[in-house]
Amino acid sequence: DNDPNNDTTMLELSRTLWEDREFTFDPIDCCVRCLPHIYNICVQHMLNNYVDADFTHCSWTWKNSAGKVIDRDSYINSVRTDPIGCRRDVVCTVRLSGQCWTNFWQTILSGNEQEWFVNDTGDIVKLPVVQLLCDVRTHWDSTYYMINHM
Repeated sequence: DNDPNNDTTMLELSRTLWEDREFTFDPIDCCVRCLPHIYNICVQHMLNNYVDADFTHCSWTWKNSAGKVIDRDSYINSVRTDPIGCRRDVVCTVRLSGQCWTNFWQTILSGNEQEWFVNDTGDIVKLPVVQLLCDVRTHWDSTYYMINHM
């Protein structure tokens, strides 16, 4: 979090402007926060509280972006299991040791080669061979990338 650095920079700018130009600059009133940082804070608050969201005003069913009909009760049950938190746990656990990571990687490679993986309709799918990415608090888009690599 760069907030203390931003404050220090603004105070130093104020001091420098006064000493060099006798220009009054209010470091608090003129402070500009980092927009991506603000977005990240908002998204993290939303993700952290989503498992407790009130879905009573949602339709009983709706279609997702792929056109699949989603049932509200099934969706709520899925959300209550904290899928983002579970993904974080899986990623951290697999990345915890080199042996776990190698075994995970090999499972994907072998599974694709031997056609172990199927979708909901029973069709064989190939899993993308991507690295598991942790979400890092100071990397503002890392949660997005972590989710997309699962």
